[in-house]
Amino acid sequence: MSRKFVVLTLLLIIAMAFSACAPSTVPAEGGAAAGEASAQEAATAPEGPTAEPTPVVNAFGKCDDPMRLWHGLTGSDGAVFAEMLTQFAGENPDFCMESQGIPWDLFFQKYPTAVAAGTPPDLVIFHAAEVQQMAAEGLMQSMEDFFETSTIGKDQFNDVLIKQITVDGETMAVPFDNHGWLLWVNEKVIEDAGLDPAVLPANGAEFIDWAQKVTTDVNGLHPNEEGFDPDNVAVYATYMTWPRYTIPTILWQFGGGVVSEDLTTATLDSPESIAAIQYLHDLMYKYHVMNRYQPGVPFGGEQYENNGIALWWEGTWTGGYMRDRPEVAAITRPDFINSYAPDGNQAVKFDSHIFSIPTGVDADGREQAYTLIRFLLENGAYWATSGQVPALKSVQELPEVQAIESVAKAAEQFNLFGRTDTSHKSFIEIQTAWETAVGNALATEDADIVKALTDGNVAIQAILDRP
Repeated sequence: MSRKFVVLTLLLIIAMAFSACAPSTVPAEGGAAAGEASAQEAATAPEGPTAEPTPVVNAFGKCDDPMRLWHGLTGSDGAVFAEMLTQFAGENPDFCMESQGIPWDLFFQKYPTAVAAGTPPDLVIFHAAEVQQMAAEGLMQSMEDFFETSTIGKDQFNDVLIKQITVDGETMAVPFDNHGWLLWVNEKVIEDAGLDPAVLPANGAEFIDWAQKVTTDVNGLHPNEEGFDPDNVAVYATYMTWPRYTIPTILWQFGGGVVSEDLTTATLDSPESIAAIQYLHDLMYKYHVMNRYQPGVPFGGEQYENNGIALWWEGTWTGGYMRDRPEVAAITRPDFINSYAPDGNQAVKFDSHIFSIPTGVDADGREQAYTLIRFLLENGAYWATSGQVPALKSVQELPEVQAIESVAKAAEQFNLFGRTDTSHKSFIEIQTAWETAVGNALATEDADIVKALTDGNVAIQAILDRP
């Protein structure tokens, strides 16, 4: 099998996966997705032809051979990133650079093609979750020498994250940020239910009792009251938004998961994983305190803004949504994700935008890229204004970063019990398999949860068993 065929096959797999999750756009309700918008947007978009996405190109300095940077930061975070590049250019007037902000689905088409053609950009930004697969396909170079030659060591980053982006002992990328799930607490909704918003349920059992006191239908009835209308719920205790972050978080809280730590065994049908998905199914169909599952679940911003959600699991990028809605932010407190596990065990999924040097970049291109990387890392406090957590722990601790309540809370949470997604060369295939299985388990009230997860487990094990 030729090298070019392998690369172009990967191109098709990644392009399909990431056009499905569309992580470059802002939710229709106006929230700031900041590089990780949810899959639900595609399902709620109006039908009809859409314009072909085009890169946003910014040039800094003039020369025949600029350092070229490609990234997918085209949401509200893209504006913050562009300001950081402008600041860098002002402080480095002799540095010549071209930046292309490319919607993620288009990025994952252009990038492998450029590497295969021998014309890669000098620096790219994508996600930590994709590193294992990108490295396995030969699309990126080791970044070990960056850590060895700069004053920035691996110990200055989240160690869970460093493990995820390390392949055969070689760290293949440099983290730019930490981003992922955070709890947004609507204090008004909770107070209106006669409860204390400062005292949240400590485990799954407590949550069900608490949630039934918060959830109401359009007639003001609670799920445990006669006459409650589950088809017309006005206020949900919690809300299912992006399963890609919610499901791993809940599986881990219950002690389950998708694959074993050593990546040899599928665990989607373990008793712990089944219990986690059964609990989630019960929240939707038995207790009616969470909206029912549907493919492409709508972004919860409008529901939350209308005081229709008490505890909203959404991304760190929701900081931009709150910034644009001061009246909503005024009744909201960011907090650790609440635990649904019987024993209150904590876990939360997070990811990272990472810097990578593509295969084929020469020593001069690497050195120029390293100069920019160091600047962006050391000025991560400004990146925090996009809602993302700066990757450097020293920057996380700066007063101006700690002053951003959601960023400070997310940083603390990720450092305490954050977990990253499956670090496997077939990450995207595995992700597709578990998403399909869990979707089948949650799709209807009478779904056969055990069968759905067992079927998914068989598919995942087959992927793991391949040479």
